[in-house]
Amino acid sequence: MEGKVVTVILLSSIICGVYAKEHVPVLIWNTQQSQEGLPAVSALQFMNYGTFQAKYLEPFKPKNILLFLQDALSVEDLSSHASELHHVSQWMESSHSLYLPNVEEAAHLAHDLPSHGYNVVVLEPGVPSAGLNLKQQDKNLVVVKLPSTLTNPSRRRAIQKADEVMENVISKIGAQREFTVIFTGLKPSVEEHSEQYEERIRVARSLQAVSAGLPGYYNTSCVLLYLHNNTVVTLTHQNSTDSEVLVVDEGQSMGEAIGHCPGTADDKTANILIKYQNVESNKNHTYGKVKFQLNFEMANKGWTLTGVNGSFDTTEIYFKPISSEISGIPIFMSYACTQKVTFTAAVNNNTGSSNGLVKLVLGGVQMHPFTVKGKFGGAWDCVGFFTVSIWISLLATLLMVTILSVGMYMLSDIKTMDRFDDPKGQPIMVPNTD
Repeated sequence: MEGKVVTVILLSSIICGVYAKEHVPVLIWNTQQSQEGLPAVSALQFMNYGTFQAKYLEPFKPKNILLFLQDALSVEDLSSHASELHHVSQWMESSHSLYLPNVEEAAHLAHDLPSHGYNVVVLEPGVPSAGLNLKQQDKNLVVVKLPSTLTNPSRRRAIQKADEVMENVISKIGAQREFTVIFTGLKPSVEEHSEQYEERIRVARSLQAVSAGLPGYYNTSCVLLYLHNNTVVTLTHQNSTDSEVLVVDEGQSMGEAIGHCPGTADDKTANILIKYQNVESNKNHTYGKVKFQLNFEMANKGWTLTGVNGSFDTTEIYFKPISSEISGIPIFMSYACTQKVTFTAAVNNNTGSSNGLVKLVLGGVQMHPFTVKGKFGGAWDCVGFFTVSIWISLLATLLMVTILSVGMYMLSDIKTMDRFDDPKGQPIMVPNTD
């Protein structure tokens, strides 16, 4: 009996230990390196440390890391104190950045990276960083412990102080060499099931947890749009294999959005116009004004993306989606796709001539027109339920069931003898001639 009790206690301790692991938000940015192909992150996804390091930190290939550790940090701090973290917001907008809302024990980086060859330097609160000595040829990890926020009676002031310390450190040592900057916490500041948590209940979104002011998120009066990755425009001129490529980086060239809503009851259209400035192509040609207008139409309690009007200085282009999957979406739902969404069109310049093929690629998008709720509705995902993997699994299972059924039928059809020899009677004679 005692052994069973001990076993139950041990199992309970293990389960509690698994669920007791604390998750904190992580902000990563780098002013030099551009990362592509990063997996999308759901706002409610809880990510373990191994996944965070292998799939999200490794693509940055950081040689020098500047790790800011706060004693407590939650998603609510980032959303409720955006003005106090204005330096962080500016760095995220002007750099190649990544936002992960729930990472398990992210502060373990300070203990794990030294085993990967990083030279570790720790800056305690109040210690000046002017005389920081970094090794030139080695990989360096600078751990900056931010002032305590839990002992400060004003949460707002504590967050503002942390932002000021980060700005001071980056201004002094950030210029010495290229750094990948990470901002995270030791534990969440808002505990689950606490009064603060109930007051600041989080809203689920289908893609990343985005809010106004973050790169790629546009919120107009009746159209919501989130561009997850870069927008790429490729122009291939006739009689030439060389292409001109424009990459609109939301982290560096965040545009301005203007929305149009239906003006009357008979008006069933809406659009969102996004403007960018000074977009450079791979031909070292800078376009002063780049515009994309996404046009939507409502019919039969559903909405459709009819096309995209593109403007590149004096060149006007109309794009149409390759597939018709962005159509018939229920009016109360948004369209979400973490894969690339491609549009094509023939270039039609002011002279009306067609001089090449244009391709517009959105590297992950979520959109919801005809809404005034200020948040995305349930996601109508571009990847349906029956994917290739599911079809293969179903077909393999069906084949195995068919083989098993045929075998069972053949076994049940075997006929056994219904007469046997009686040792006291005449033997059974089976004639062997016709």
